[in-house]
Amino acid sequence: MLMRKASRNQVMLLGMFFLVMGSLSLRFLPRLMRENSADAVSGLFYGLAIGCLVVSLVMARRRSRPE
Repeated sequence: MLMRKASRNQVMLLGMFFLVMGSLSLRFLPRLMRENSADAVSGLFYGLAIGCLVVSLVMARRRSRPE
């Protein structure tokens, strides 16, 4: 439901945000928590980033199709 109201650019920006958070979490989280937990959190961020970027590509493809 929320994705229908979001624009393609907003979803892509959210994906890029998660990508940056995943990269930063690999750098800083091992200092704050166990290594396995830090890997899980960074994997979650990377998964969310991939998901958001794929959804934005699907949204762009649907818009570009002639009806």
